[in-house]
Amino acid sequence: MAKIWVDKASFGAGELSPNMARRSDTQQHADGARKMRNVRALNAGGFTRRPGSLDLGAVHAGTRLIEFTFNIDQQYLLAFSAGRMDAFTADGVPAGSIDGCPWTPTDVQAMTWVQSGDTVFIACRSWRPQVLTRTDVAAWAVEAWTADKGVGGALLQPYAKFAPAPSTIKPSGRVGYVNIIASDPSFAAGHVGQMVRYAGCEIVITEVHNPWSATGMPVQVLPPSVRITLNTLAPFRVGHIVEGRNTGTKGEVIAVNAGANTIDVLVDGERAFGATEEIDAPLGRGTASSVVEIAPLPARDWDEPYLSSVHGYPGAVGLHRQRLWLGGHPRMPSSVLASRVGAHYDFDIGTGEDAQAIFEDLGDGVVAWVRHFQSAEHLLIFTDQGVYYVPETAANPLRPSSIQFNKISANGCGTVRPQPFDEGVLFAHLSGGAVLDLRPTGDVTKSWSADDVALLASHLIRQPTDVTATHGADGLPERYAFFVNADGTLAVMHSIQSQQVLGWSLWETDGAYRSVVVLAGKVFAVVERAFPGGSTWRLERFDQALMTDGAAILPPGSSSAPLYGSMAAHFRAGNLFFGAMAVRADGTVEGLDVGAYTIEAGRFFRPLVETLPPEPKLPGGGTAGRVKRVSKVRTYVQDTIRINVGGRALDAYRVGEDVSAPPAARTEWVEVGLLGRSHEPTVTITQDEPLPLTVLGMSMEVII
Repeated sequence: MAKIWVDKASFGAGELSPNMARRSDTQQHADGARKMRNVRALNAGGFTRRPGSLDLGAVHAGTRLIEFTFNIDQQYLLAFSAGRMDAFTADGVPAGSIDGCPWTPTDVQAMTWVQSGDTVFIACRSWRPQVLTRTDVAAWAVEAWTADKGVGGALLQPYAKFAPAPSTIKPSGRVGYVNIIASDPSFAAGHVGQMVRYAGCEIVITEVHNPWSATGMPVQVLPPSVRITLNTLAPFRVGHIVEGRNTGTKGEVIAVNAGANTIDVLVDGERAFGATEEIDAPLGRGTASSVVEIAPLPARDWDEPYLSSVHGYPGAVGLHRQRLWLGGHPRMPSSVLASRVGAHYDFDIGTGEDAQAIFEDLGDGVVAWVRHFQSAEHLLIFTDQGVYYVPETAANPLRPSSIQFNKISANGCGTVRPQPFDEGVLFAHLSGGAVLDLRPTGDVTKSWSADDVALLASHLIRQPTDVTATHGADGLPERYAFFVNADGTLAVMHSIQSQQVLGWSLWETDGAYRSVVVLAGKVFAVVERAFPGGSTWRLERFDQALMTDGAAILPPGSSSAPLYGSMAAHFRAGNLFFGAMAVRADGTVEGLDVGAYTIEAGRFFRPLVETLPPEPKLPGGGTAGRVKRVSKVRTYVQDTIRINVGGRALDAYRVGEDVSAPPAARTEWVEVGLLGRSHEPTVTITQDEPLPLTVLGMSMEVII
């Protein structure tokens, strides 16, 4: 029989997957745990009880939170729910609302957004992009995104050809109401009121007769069609772009008539070809002897608005390098659009100059659906088939003429919005069972890397629906990322990048977490909780000073907790725990010793840490699988009251202390003896009361 002490100075690797049970050869196994529930990992290696939460009031069912920061003094929580938006200050005070919004409960979970100053651009495939604007300190407005107008009243909106490439439309005239004939079924009732473009000129559709025919009113005079008689047709082909040598007029050859020695050309613009000038074509030139205007020709050069009720809307929106980016259109899922620099309402691609708009496709063989944009060192584009970045340098900035899309990783992104974190970007995998970290490498040939940061704790990643991250929230030095799981739990990642420390824990509550966000250094959550009247969604704020969830604060002298009427709640004041007590329907609590102190009333949650089985090495070899006993445990606690180690609850009072006074929080080594043998003995650390708990390390005596 051997007896050995095994020290455990760190829990930094967090809760490990059951698949890691036999990897005692790794540092992660040494620094990890079988379970870490409702605790917060510390940079020093220990852990503490996670913060409780303060109840801030009811919100609408299905609420999703986003942060809005205009400046350090004007920060808001925006709570989106079906058909409305409610704003709150960082203190949870209502700060205006709007209703009549187009989003449904499903849309609220699917939409993406990006903030620019006092404006939030919101995208969803179900409706036209929306522009939410803060108009005053507590006033808001929302309207559909509308393009600016250009020369001649043309809308500077993005256009695309959704019909087959050979498809044409032919108007009956150039001005006034015109009949439009399509070569393929192209028109639907939804076209009424929107525009189509014929050779770059807009026509407002006023009536749809059938899929092949419609009536419209040109916004600009439509370009002319001409018949040019030439001395030779040898260099001319249908589809060629020809140009007059003297006038510079350009046009597309629509038809070639060999018998009459003529070509029919749809002119690009209003300038006419000269009656006797030379006409250049890609294969040569000919000399005109006459130019005659004819009825409008059918044009393959026609398109429709990229944003329309007929074909749908983009589901992704972002901002990068002063451009508004759109992508993820139902009909063109891998298309990527960017506005003109500094003009978020101008998507006119023009002639492709550096500052003009961009309309490109990712270009991979597999159609990738654009899900999100993230502005970082480069523009990051997240799709269901992988992640791309747009390379740019000082010598080659982001511009239409040289834009390209380089693939970082083949790991597809889910619907959860990526989250900047610790100089990288976290995103949930399409499968819902992994979290990846994108990080710049500093290598010119491979600018970004993608690593699975939940590889050793994948069992805690359960179809994430929301994510946020802290960078020193509540004045704490630790950095955490919070992933809301579909089952209502929070998977919490703690990271110290410089020290290569990475660990996960799970936060559970009496209810279900539904959304989470960080604002003004505070972590807020929307939590679905059960009350006597049914399920209610509540806005709550995590607070290190609280030990219960959904807490209500009773001022000195008060014994009323109406939030918990007809329920039981846990009551505490500082280090004094009163117990679980029934609250009457009117909110009063019988027998509560109110005294002259502030009382916290809330829902209990239990912190729980379970160690991995110790497997010390002996001169004769390893001890894995051998029957062992953890006979003693020494735990170093800091400012802790009533810890439970290995099922042994330690008394908060010492001999001679006044048990009617609040117990003292102690920093010391505590030791307990344990019984029982097992092939895999573990030690649990927990707490039965909502009181302070911090563990900085432990040591176990193992008998083999």
